[in-house]
Amino acid sequence: MDANNSYQAEKKYYETQASEEAFLEWYKKQSRPTYDTPSVTVDMVLFCYNREQDELKILLIKRNSHPFKDSWALPGGFVRRDEATADSCIRETFEETNVRITHQNIEQLHTFSRPDRDPRGWVITVSYLAFIGEEPVKAGDDAKDALWFSLNRSGDTLVLSDNAQKDIMIDLPSGKNLGTEKLAFDHAEIIVKAFNRIANKMYHEPQVLRVLGEEFTITEARKVYAKFLGIDYREIDHSNFKKALLDYFVEVSERATGVGRPSKIYRLKNED
Repeated sequence: MDANNSYQAEKKYYETQASEEAFLEWYKKQSRPTYDTPSVTVDMVLFCYNREQDELKILLIKRNSHPFKDSWALPGGFVRRDEATADSCIRETFEETNVRITHQNIEQLHTFSRPDRDPRGWVITVSYLAFIGEEPVKAGDDAKDALWFSLNRSGDTLVLSDNAQKDIMIDLPSGKNLGTEKLAFDHAEIIVKAFNRIANKMYHEPQVLRVLGEEFTITEARKVYAKFLGIDYREIDHSNFKKALLDYFVEVSERATGVGRPSKIYRLKNED
């Protein structure tokens, strides 16, 4: 039996007949092809809604170091060897913004792996999406600042704004930065992916309403949806909206309005 046939017989034995422990011990001794290994990061797209201001907001940090020093970016960072990406996302969000989120808050959005997305080298990022009530933020770790930016849709443009900062504009069809104020890395593309995910799913997966907290009225829900449609909430018919989404809601109480009938209060049904 030649060397190749001998190796194939040995390989078949360890893969199909030996114990897993014996297979792993054998496998580690084999010479295997080497592959380039990317670094892995996480990025967090975190939305909230301010009822008093009627504003949808997104959390950004200002980078304190190169690359993209002084540019606004999504919270995030490198995954540690002993972490799952979701754990990294929770840790990095807290370290950079002082906002605590949990595994129940977040859902995986998309993996971005274009080889040129990070000037430091081959870095793939796993992005996450979360909805919370607005919380105070405090920059930490390698973030110079942290702010909730108001997010408004104007046609095919997303405008991220804060009174003390220049507006950040993103083209919805392409996911590209517009204007002079640009987000770091491919974070404009990540935000567009999150925005479109919500807009495309919100009538059959209304988890975005978690930005309103545990309870909300139909009018408040319409105001949130209008932000993703880029319209005045009064353009969304109250009765048709309620009929379309009532299967996902549970009525919990009523709220006095001062005029006319009280508003019904709802919460989202628990996920099965």
